[in-house]
This record gives sequence, C-alpha cells and structure tokens, in this order.
Amino acid sequence: MGLSESPDGPKLPSVSVSPSAEIEEGSSVTLTCSSDANPAANYTWYKENEDCPKASGQIFTITDFRAEHSGNYSCVAQNKLGRSNSTFHLSVVAGNSTMIVNIIRTTLGVLMLIPGFLLSLWTRKKKALSSTTEAQEPVEIELDSDHEYENDSDTAAQTEDTEEQGDLV
Repeated sequence: MGLSESPDGPKLPSVSVSPSAEIEEGSSVTLTCSSDANPAANYTWYKENEDCPKASGQIFTITDFRAEHSGNYSCVAQNKLGRSNSTFHLSVVAGNSTMIVNIIRTTLGVLMLIPGFLLSLWTRKKKALSSTTEAQEPVEIELDSDHEYENDSDTAAQTEDTEEQGDLV
C-alpha cells in the first residue's frame, strides 16, 4: 500500500462518460478523468485537431451536445514528474426529442398538404363534371351524324354494287 506514497508520474488516466450510453443530441455529457499520481495531477481536456484546451479540471461537462461536438477527446493528466493521456471518442445520436420534433414537423406538413390536395381534386372533379355535361350533347350529335354518314356510305356502296351488277348483265 505504501507504493502510492512514493513520488510518481501520472498513470494512464481513466475516463468515465455520463451518460455512458449513446449521447442524444441536446443532452448534456459529463466527462470525468482520474489518474494515480503523486503529487496529484492536473487535468486538461483537448479535442482532436484543436490546439486550445477545451477545459481544465477532473470534470468536463458539455451541455447541449450537438453533432459538431462528436469526435476524439483527450484527457491529459500531468504533474511535475510527467504526463499521461487517454483518448476516447464521443458521438451523438439523433435524440428522441429531435426525432419527435421531426415527426411532428413532417406530420404537420402532410396534414397541411391534404386539404390542398383534396381541394384540387374537388375542383378538378367539378371541372370534369361540368365539361362532360356540356360536352355530352354535342358528342351525341356527332355520333348521330357519324351514324348517318355510315348509312349513306352503305347505301352508296349498295348502289355501286347494283350498277356493277347492271354492267355485268
């Protein structure tokens, strides 16, 4: 047990993330870093590809976690005898709240489209009905006149037949 009494550089820090499950968008995340060191270590938090530290101290909290917060983070434990760091990855999942908001938004959008769609169907149907009632009478007349022409051509064909028969006789 006397081992921790001797001066020691920081051991590899352990990082705990709360909540440890997938981080939902908009939630807050608390990171805790600890390392055995004598004298006690100072802790600094870094995000990958960023030179400036994000925070210092054993606990680092990100409130309102967003997609852009995703990435690799490092906790650096340092005392006068050395430094040690642990790197870990944080990634965001679409939160239930954002999913619900998106579902509501989509549903509202669809609900707003339905009356417009029904209205266009109704006006189209109304137009179709009025155009068919107007157009029906002339169509019938045309059909009748076609019928008459057919009769005329039939009779004309018959007369030609009789003429041909006459020539033959």
